[in-house]
Amino acid sequence: MKKAKDVDDLAGRLAEAAATPLIPQPEQPEQPERPSRAKKVSSVSVFLRLPGELHSRLENEAVARTKATGKGVTVQQVIVDKLAGRE
Repeated sequence: MKKAKDVDDLAGRLAEAAATPLIPQPEQPEQPERPSRAKKVSSVSVFLRLPGELHSRLENEAVARTKATGKGVTVQQVIVDKLAGRE
């Protein structure tokens, strides 16, 4: 069987086509550096077993704060605020 004349050229074009994306990707602008949200404070994990009634009260307060601020407030955040006197 005879060898085709432009096999090397065809192989190069096929490899180039395979490496080229079908849809051009837009360049991603550099993201500006975000300022830190708050000072880094060392913390320690604490695990509590709260009575059901106390947890319900704290959870209700967390839900009320979430509705008031529009930002998710957890039971843990409510506990920390109460202990820190920031009610």
